[in-house]
Amino acid sequence: MAASLDLVGTARLLTDTGLVRADGGVVVSRELTGLDQVADLTTLKGIARLLLVRRPPDWLRTAVVDGRLAPEFIPSPDLEAMSWIGPELEPIVVSAHHHLYATVDDTLLKRLGDAGELAVMSALQCKGLQPRHVALISDRFGYDIELDTVAQRQGLEIKTAVRSTAARILISRHEFEVARRMGERWKIVQVTFSTKVIARGVATASDIEAIRELSSARLVELAPMESSVFRWVDTAEFRPHASMWSPSDLVIATNFTSSLDDS
Repeated sequence: MAASLDLVGTARLLTDTGLVRADGGVVVSRELTGLDQVADLTTLKGIARLLLVRRPPDWLRTAVVDGRLAPEFIPSPDLEAMSWIGPELEPIVVSAHHHLYATVDDTLLKRLGDAGELAVMSALQCKGLQPRHVALISDRFGYDIELDTVAQRQGLEIKTAVRSTAARILISRHEFEVARRMGERWKIVQVTFSTKVIARGVATASDIEAIRELSSARLVELAPMESSVFRWVDTAEFRPHASMWSPSDLVIATNFTSSLDDS
């Protein structure tokens, strides 16, 4: 009730977000005009989405992962303040996120993936090895980094994640076929970064929370055989059990840094 009577504060919010302007009188934006007919819960939820878009909180960028709400990234006071929205909180936040960041996030995810590959390159070079970053050449290899050892040539497929996405990996059909063909010479190396890198726009060695590996045998074990009810198309999502992963002995150089922004 106290908030609803704060007319000055409400007026400032509306003008600051551009939803209302004083121009020889009060001029209301078209977006808000469509929400001023009935003061019901549906209208209030529409206004909530509009305010999220016009004045996005700092957490909005990271609170949606793979098209789903990740409430663990929303500060408790804010989450409690939005509890009145109920089960529609997820579609409202996801919609606002998509409106603001859909195109940008595709680029951001690509740069985060690049950061993971560069981190592994850094670690291998620290071990005195001479890895080749073949992902910069072509996708045809079926892995991102190539490494020659005394006995054989190895292929490392690098998967980059943050904590909320680490349980799943996306594998293309070509990557899967190469994994099956190369056997023990192919493996996945997953690099998990702190979500802080997304807000900061820079990934460093200190932002890496975990590095682990999944063998080709484990990956092949997870995939069903092609049949009348299952077939590969382009990409499949795998969710290996935690016990299938092995810790990695890779150590990232302390001076490692990778920019995620346009610069």
